[in-house]
Amino acid sequence: MNNPYKKLPDNAVWKHFKGKGEPVHFYHANGFSLGVYSPLLGHLSRKFNLSALAWRATWPGVGMPPKRRDWQIYADDLITFLEGHCDVPVIGIGHSMGATCTILAAEKRPDLFKSLVLIEPAMISNFLAKLVRFIPERLMNRIEPARGTLRKPEIWPDRESYFAYCKKFKGYKRLDNEAFDAMAEYGVVKTRDNKFRLSFPKSWEAHNYTQAPNVMENLERLKIPCVAIRGNPSIFFTEAIWKEWQTRCPATVFKQDLNYGHLLPLENPSTCYDLIDAGLSEFY
Repeated sequence: MNNPYKKLPDNAVWKHFKGKGEPVHFYHANGFSLGVYSPLLGHLSRKFNLSALAWRATWPGVGMPPKRRDWQIYADDLITFLEGHCDVPVIGIGHSMGATCTILAAEKRPDLFKSLVLIEPAMISNFLAKLVRFIPERLMNRIEPARGTLRKPEIWPDRESYFAYCKKFKGYKRLDNEAFDAMAEYGVVKTRDNKFRLSFPKSWEAHNYTQAPNVMENLERLKIPCVAIRGNPSIFFTEAIWKEWQTRCPATVFKQDLNYGHLLPLENPSTCYDLIDAGLSEFY
């Protein structure tokens, strides 16, 4: 149960937004850099003393993904960050894979968390979660969403080209102009030869898709107050998992807005913030 990391590497990246309220940590999703969430972070920082650790995939000079495919490494990054850089316990807020890894961190170190807000935590059925452990990564890379991720360009000639791609991508159809502006600014970073590369490398994004867990038993074991938030059901968070969660964890506060999808925090940051605030108001 001990944390294997004494401190974060020197290339780790995080942000503090020194507000006057409760200490909060936000953990973002796979495939998006922390800056893409700037609109939502702006809402949160006005009420909370907000911190946010960026995924190690986006740290400078991170290299290729590790051989291990489970997500505990990212939960341990979060534990190390909270131990060394935050006033604990915090309200742990996470989206998608960030929510799932916040669950893993909270089960391992419940003393670091006051409560959790879990927005569309990425997970698959228990049967599939057990099955994919035995399927080689090269085979999982032939299946969506890893396959589509590996097909997209890593390098772009300019921000405008990346922006045009985002505008046409079906998965981003609900994003508003503010969200697209954040995508264009933070979704790519400038290279030494004046081109632009994805800020969240596609090799890491696809790698993370190849062994998604099921964390329903972890949720059942948690004794921390939890808020669950969802948009419209998707392959990342299904109707069946939502209903199972309600059955197995009746003390959890459940909120939803079906006008948006899995990317609710990016599609409508204001609505997402209102759901977070409404959920937490039932505890505090």
